[in-house]
Amino acid sequence: MLFSDKIKQLRIESGKRQKDLAMAIGVDVPAYSRYEHGERRPKREQVLKLARIFKTDPNELVAMWLADEAYSHIAHDKMAQRASVLLHGVLNSDAPQVVDEPSPVEQPVVAEPQDNTPRDMVKKVGRSIMPHYEQGEAGIVMRRIEDESIDCIVTTPPYWRRRSQGTESIKARTMDEFIDGVVQTMAQAWRVLKPHGSLWINMGDDTTDGFVQGIPWRIALAMIDQQGWRLVNEVVWNKITTSPQGSQDHLRKVHEFMFHLVKTDDFYYNDEELRRTFALIVRNDGKGRKKSDKLKEHYLQPEGIHGLVPGDVWTIGVQRSGIAHYCVAPDTLYRLPIVATCPRDGIVLDPYCGTGTACKIAYEMNLRSIGIDVNSDYIKQARASIEQKPLSLF
Repeated sequence: MLFSDKIKQLRIESGKRQKDLAMAIGVDVPAYSRYEHGERRPKREQVLKLARIFKTDPNELVAMWLADEAYSHIAHDKMAQRASVLLHGVLNSDAPQVVDEPSPVEQPVVAEPQDNTPRDMVKKVGRSIMPHYEQGEAGIVMRRIEDESIDCIVTTPPYWRRRSQGTESIKARTMDEFIDGVVQTMAQAWRVLKPHGSLWINMGDDTTDGFVQGIPWRIALAMIDQQGWRLVNEVVWNKITTSPQGSQDHLRKVHEFMFHLVKTDDFYYNDEELRRTFALIVRNDGKGRKKSDKLKEHYLQPEGIHGLVPGDVWTIGVQRSGIAHYCVAPDTLYRLPIVATCPRDGIVLDPYCGTGTACKIAYEMNLRSIGIDVNSDYIKQARASIEQKPLSLF
């Protein structure tokens, strides 16, 4: 019996749910499910916690976990049988005799407090297309959103070490804490997103002592490995211009990443409408649209009757703002994801909404939306942009 089969058997015999075990060992339900399917391996300390929960011999379960690791490497090789004989000989003859050591003392598993926060935000939004804004920290406010109720999430988390106005919505002393903060919020995103929904997350990187830290990819890979997200595309946002950079030992940074992530392979995607929107944006370049919001046509490839096939490099200028915010998300950067992955009766969420670009676009498209930001001034600005500014498609 494989390790994955064993823990599934023990779970069923104990009458526990995957959700309970995932919480007990500190992972998400998708990650635990992969353990039972043999798609991923838990850590040794997690195996010991499972043994204690199942009230089974920890040494036996760890031994099975180790055997499963060896088996996974040789199972499909034609020399597997011979390799197993050699391995058996090494462990029983050549290697020194090892006496089983007692299992390491574990810290008690403390159950997370029951979250009694009422989840009724989407219900309160109702059918109104007027954006619904909430002021507060994203991870906390999102607890009030119902499970699997959001169709499309488009957002830009705060940049690590970029804001100095006391408006950080992720409190972190180190880069690792910052990454963990974003990943924890994305666990809430997983919970509220519908099975056919999409998450688009735009992230900037950081340079420390002259070296790029790879923060966007660290976050994306943690989401994939720990939470079960699937990466559809990594879009390179070519910002054209950036703040002056005087360094003479590295290139000027003019891009950011936007990741398109989903929960299942059955996600909503309106390719036809996306192509039409791309074509319309390209045709309107230079015809009264803001220079900062133009999309360069040479990154697109003509194909089919519905217009241009979008590429994964988007040249869109940075949109500056007079308020205490480094820049406002350009309309095009958010409009394309919403057009592509939010159905007509859907609802859009931006957990770090700033001045409300995503919600404004949703409003223009007759979609419902929820915006969250820790900064009350940004929320006021977002509301004002809907109430005072005439809205049009472009």
